[in-house]
Amino acid sequence: MPMHQVYVIWTNQLVRDSLRQLLDHIDITWVGASSDFSFAIEEISRLHPDTILIEEGVDETTTTAFMEIVEKFQWNLRVIGVSLDDNQLSIYQHAHQTVGQPEDLIRLIIQ
Repeated sequence: MPMHQVYVIWTNQLVRDSLRQLLDHIDITWVGASSDFSFAIEEISRLHPDTILIEEGVDETTTTAFMEIVEKFQWNLRVIGVSLDDNQLSIYQHAHQTVGQPEDLIRLIIQ
């Protein structure tokens, strides 16, 4: 099974510490974390993680952050928003797929 590299963008220290403990898994490498979004973008550019966890806030800045990350980074990337308020996860994935036949598109939509 491939090792997954995870980067965390957080606003609450408790969230960062909790995620750090939860992600103590043999198939996951914690590559970095920051509460500074600009610094996080620089680090993500350098480290190329395959998964980014973002603590979701109560305003629209998190949605803006999701869109900026998905648009900026052009590798297969999963962005997961973590909300402590309602125990919800929002998952955004940017992936490049080659579609040669109509069936390929159908398969991508229904998988």
